Amino acid sequence: MDNRLKGGLLTVAGVTVLSLDALLIKLISADPWILLFWRGMLLSLCIGSYCLYRARSYRPTRKLLSLGLGSALFYAVCTVTFVISIRLTSVANTLIILSAAPLIGALLSRFVLKESVSGRTWLAILLCLGGLLLVFSGSRDGNHLLGDLIALLCAASMAAKFVVERAASPANMTPALVPAGLLVSLFALFQTPTLAVPSEDILWMALLGLVVVPLAYALITQGPRYLSAPEVGLIMLLEMVLGPLWVWLVLAEQPSQQAWMGGLVVVAALVCQSWPGRRSKASLVKRPCEA
Repeated sequence: MDNRLKGGLLTVAGVTVLSLDALLIKLISADPWILLFWRGMLLSLCIGSYCLYRARSYRPTRKLLSLGLGSALFYAVCTVTFVISIRLTSVANTLIILSAAPLIGALLSRFVLKESVSGRTWLAILLCLGGLLLVFSGSRDGNHLLGDLIALLCAASMAAKFVVERAASPANMTPALVPAGLLVSLFALFQTPTLAVPSEDILWMALLGLVVVPLAYALITQGPRYLSAPEVGLIMLLEMVLGPLWVWLVLAEQPSQQAWMGGLVVVAALVCQSWPGRRSKASLVKRPCEA
């Protein structure tokens, strides 16, 4: 199978599973720090067990260890900010703002990996900023605005994570999810007075921590081995469509008009920027030397 196709299929599968994340966070009534502790701990246990089973296939080097720690740190920040943002603003707002990740990734790739960024990408970044301003304009109360700003930090962390994993290509960065989950749990441990999960949340917590999060990120982490960071981020846009859909079907949470308008601007900017580039690896980024 072609590597780009393989990377695309793995990422699409992971994002489809991950689209249930926001719904489960909404369904769990426990304090967000309790949720974060068990989310991180269960992720580490699941991925750690898998890595022990496949231990012979991993050949860590000093460079991979340092990049793995970087990936773990950015994942931890991304996870904490995502959960807090979902609790403070609408799912649609959070996921639309997260759609800026591929363009942030393009900027980081330019300065960190020395990948060239086309003029079309710079134009898309400006359009995307306009779309995000529309989303922010619909958040008039303090909590929603704070949630939107935290979502923007989450998008930056996600972009940085993909860039780090791209720098490690073609190495498998799945083991980095183990310390990532532990970092999330450690941070949450100092924020919550109890770790007890309400009985009505146990099923949702188990589904989130044992199935959705580990399976989704184990698949998504494979994407940067075969695709550029912006390309992985573009596929992540699928979550912006599916996530609010599940929440609307189950909880009847309606996105605001500004959120829809901003989302359309962001998607249009990203699709128009990337579509002609499917014929060439250089349309989004151009690596001096492909791994």
